[in-house]
Amino acid sequence: MKKYFYLILPIFVCFACEDVISVDLDEGESKLVIEATALQYENTEQSQLLVKLSETIPFYSNEMAPVSNAEVKVTINHETLTLIETFEGSGEYREIIPMIKNQDYELSVISNNEEYRGVTQLQTTVPFDYVEQAKGKSFDPDLISIEAYFTDPAEEENYYYFEFYSERNGRVLDNTDDELFNGNQVSTYYADEFEPGDHVGIIIQGISKRFNNYISILLEQSSNGGGNPFSTPPATIRGNIQNITNPDNFPLGYFRISQTYSIDYEIQPE
Repeated sequence: MKKYFYLILPIFVCFACEDVISVDLDEGESKLVIEATALQYENTEQSQLLVKLSETIPFYSNEMAPVSNAEVKVTINHETLTLIETFEGSGEYREIIPMIKNQDYELSVISNNEEYRGVTQLQTTVPFDYVEQAKGKSFDPDLISIEAYFTDPAEEENYYYFEFYSERNGRVLDNTDDELFNGNQVSTYYADEFEPGDHVGIIIQGISKRFNNYISILLEQSSNGGGNPFSTPPATIRGNIQNITNPDNFPLGYFRISQTYSIDYEIQPE
């Protein structure tokens, strides 16, 4: 299956470059994985924080074991909320939290007598303006392409995380920053083997600069290895969560809170 995904820049074409990030490799060591995410859908005042705890066994294996009986809390503006495990053995902890701009959210996880902490803020984004469909615009003229346009806020440093999803072709993920198109209307571009009547979910999320670097490495590794970027990474990539008790035993995973907008688009006959 052929598919293409990239960002359309206004007027000019350019190549992105980013700093090289060194990663350490561990052999045979299991790690605690903390995936903590809350999504603010458009402008809702509350959202669910979902924290998934698991352990790699062994580190290079694709198998992961859920971690239960952990103490998971989040502190927002001096108020501490306790997350409850969905059911025993799931390793998933949930709680409804308020969505507040420019406010620190501090996550605390205590597992196996060690405490892990991470701090983040709500990262806002913009909705899509409109979607266009075309055929013959990609490198493969038989593919149907979709362009989802959005307008980047001027004089702000913004980072974006995109997802295209269809039942026929699964998920395609991408991310970018606005360094080259600040204040302009641009579009994400995705081409695939769509058929008329297919529904494509198009999602945009606001992310931080640090998460943008983090997800760039995961997406690069998953594209090279053909795997899921959120499965156990083949290299030890540090997120924004630290082990307070034993700093050398740092966890994998990331804690983020993102505003998100989405569009459901139906492929039209050409």
